Amino acid sequence: MDDSFYDILALHYDDLQINGDTTAWGPYIYSLIKDYCKIDDPSVTDLGCGTGVVTNYLASQGLEVTGVDLSPDMLSIASSGDETGTARWICADITEYEGPSCGCFISTMDTVGHITDKDSLQKMFVSVAECLEQGGVFILDTTTKTHFENSLGENVFYEDYDDFTLLWVNHYDKKEKINHAELTLFELSEDDLYERYDGELTARFYSSEEIEEMAAAAGLKKLAIFGELNREEPDEKDERIFFVFGK
Repeated sequence: MDDSFYDILALHYDDLQINGDTTAWGPYIYSLIKDYCKIDDPSVTDLGCGTGVVTNYLASQGLEVTGVDLSPDMLSIASSGDETGTARWICADITEYEGPSCGCFISTMDTVGHITDKDSLQKMFVSVAECLEQGGVFILDTTTKTHFENSLGENVFYEDYDDFTLLWVNHYDKKEKINHAELTLFELSEDDLYERYDGELTARFYSSEEIEEMAAAAGLKKLAIFGELNREEPDEKDERIFFVFGK
């Protein structure tokens, strides 16, 4: 999707999450950090932080956090939600991140899938491995084949709210493992007129094997793999998988 369209969607992004309620994400990621990171109270860098749902939760738990995203409007919303006033926000391409070292990296809510170029994703893994402190962890999630083939597939979606309506025409190419979504947003303006915006969202399905191979090639070791927001082995019904890699 064009970067500018992320800015247009920013105000509605949390409403448009497929699984709706995002409040469980922060506590879940925090629990993984506490259980798997060998560094007490590690500094955390959130790659592709979006509106800062997870970033700001971690800050509220007393962690030093940095949110990185390419969309200025996403970062603006994220920073406004930081009740601690302690979070740091960086506008940058996460595949070319060259920030300071930290004890934990996270990349959540489908961020990895939107990096459709494999070489760019591998580059991000390498950057994380280089900046990750010894004993630190990299926590990320990916969407599964079930999600791409069944939930998205060739379907048409719409979301209708008081101030905006979103139409979503989807196509998943099983051979190329690329998902294309054509989006049309009608947003209510101050003049009580609706403004129309069009954009495209593209995502790639990465298998667990591909993710683990990229992590291993970057020098990271797999510590755990779980199903959607749980502590169980992933199964065919899961639409999301969580990985914990360590250094």
